Amino acid sequence: MNIPKSTNCVHLNIDSYHTMMNFAKENPRKEIIGVFFGKVCENGDITVLESYSFRVGRHTEVHFNDSDYEKILPIIKDCATRDLEWLGWFHSHPFKRGDHIYMSNTDISYQYPAQIQNPYWTAIVCNPHQIKDQSTSRGMRAFRLYFNPDELKLTTKVIELPLIIE
Repeated sequence: MNIPKSTNCVHLNIDSYHTMMNFAKENPRKEIIGVFFGKVCENGDITVLESYSFRVGRHTEVHFNDSDYEKILPIIKDCATRDLEWLGWFHSHPFKRGDHIYMSNTDISYQYPAQIQNPYWTAIVCNPHQIKDQSTSRGMRAFRLYFNPDELKLTTKVIELPLIIE
């Protein structure tokens, strides 16, 4: 099994950035959720080429619903015809005052089973209130869970990946 490194980068094209962040900006007081597709590069980096907004939740939570899985099937098929893989999900933490771009325990519980299936599965968390925060990539951060190579198992330890918006 090919395991990505914690130093691998996430390259996010500008159109996908705008899809994600504009959805978050349109819902500045509620969490949003969506998915993204792209390619795994030979060096283990991923390139996000398309993103799709799915749902608006409540102020402090959002979940995929059964109907979302029906909606995503034609997107998966279409992307597959263009050699794009489903590589992850995005959501927002739309809270003011402070740094809220992190993986919560709920987020980790979503990430873990997906990343077991696809070691390149990535989460992008955004906050429309932190776009100018210099410690973020224009209000976003990318995350994965740490794979312990010594024990050959996925952990619940969160690692932040370099996120490059292009």
